[in-house]
Amino acid sequence: VGGDEASGYANRGTDKKVQQLKDHVSEVSNIMQENINKILERGQRLEHLEDRSEILSSRADDFRISAKRVSRKMWWQNMRVNIIIGVVIIAIIVIIIVAVKT
Repeated sequence: VGGDEASGYANRGTDKKVQQLKDHVSEVSNIMQENINKILERGQRLEHLEDRSEILSSRADDFRISAKRVSRKMWWQNMRVNIIIGVVIIAIIVIIIVAVKT
């Protein structure tokens, strides 16, 4: 009978250790599951950020092209104004020269 009691105490101690190990494994498993979820969320955020950066890059290219087009257009408008001013000045000089000669 005494041997049965001793083995009962030993089994209870072993059962307690097994339960502690199971609890620890469960805790580690929960932590790992949380880590996996965080990694997946981070991956989704990175994908979203990558999509946004591609859109931004595309818009920047469009803006650069439009800016060049507007710059050229403004340059030509400025040249036209300068040419018109030059022609008007030359016409005034010609008129003055003709008026002085007569």
